[in-house]
Amino acid sequence: MEKVNYGILSTASIVPRFVKGMRLTDNGEVLAIASRSQEKAASWANDLDIPLAYGSVDELLANPDITAVYIAVINSMHYEYAKRALEAGKNVLLEKPFVLHASQARELRDLARARNLFLTEAVKTPHLPIYAEIRKILASEELGKLCFMEFRQSYNSGPYTGGWNTDKAMGGGVLYGNEAYFFTMAQYLAGPVRSCQGCAVFPEGEAESQISVNALFEGGVIANLCVSREVLFENGLKLHFSEGRIEVPDYWKADKAVIYKIGEPDRELSFPHESEFFYQLNHYNQCIRSGLTESPVTPLEATIRNIELTEELSRSWASE
Repeated sequence: MEKVNYGILSTASIVPRFVKGMRLTDNGEVLAIASRSQEKAASWANDLDIPLAYGSVDELLANPDITAVYIAVINSMHYEYAKRALEAGKNVLLEKPFVLHASQARELRDLARARNLFLTEAVKTPHLPIYAEIRKILASEELGKLCFMEFRQSYNSGPYTGGWNTDKAMGGGVLYGNEAYFFTMAQYLAGPVRSCQGCAVFPEGEAESQISVNALFEGGVIANLCVSREVLFENGLKLHFSEGRIEVPDYWKADKAVIYKIGEPDRELSFPHESEFFYQLNHYNQCIRSGLTESPVTPLEATIRNIELTEELSRSWASE
């Protein structure tokens, strides 16, 4: 197979970063972009140097030269757009959160498998080189046993603080905005989740603005996620071991980490990158070119389990 030709179903703020990451690969390229407005699609295509612009999703999906689509629309529309793309015979990269309900995820999984099409939630974190090195440290037990993980993410300005991001019906709220990073990375480092519970703050008439989630893993590790659009944390990930810790600033796009080992000087891990999107996109293109229907790094069953956990948390808060 030649390069994987992509159509983008979105004009969201994340799209330029996707395009930049794709252009760093040698196995994929962006061929088209679609919006509900031809004028808007044409403007974005011009700004990002994308060859084709479409004023509707159906026009883009009808192009036989497009073999895959990247979907980054409003969260509540992920399921509909992914289903339409799969039914049109396109491989699908679906921006996080994958969908809002596990039943929808199972339906999309079954459809992709039946049509022998690739389908994944586009979670970049486990593909970053920094985490391959951290997993080596875990396996070597250089810092002893992994015991506790702290995930912190916050923003009190920008698109996540208003608009549909505060509307629960549209899939807004900080839980769905961050569950993929938390559950994917926590399980990537500590194995399967045994149990999960949490609490949330709901401004009147809005989706949750702050959450704290605790998860217990099969090996006895505990992980905590704190997300807020009310305050600014020192954003990042801290891994606490019996003989030290690892701190990863901005863990969702990390290019460095600091290792603190008891009785030894601090040392830094550094994996600079031009785009944090490159690694996942290069991997997905390889999967599509190899005829896979899902990623071995983020298998669909794990994605479905993450959505189940997210739904359980949402239900528990709704009953309070």
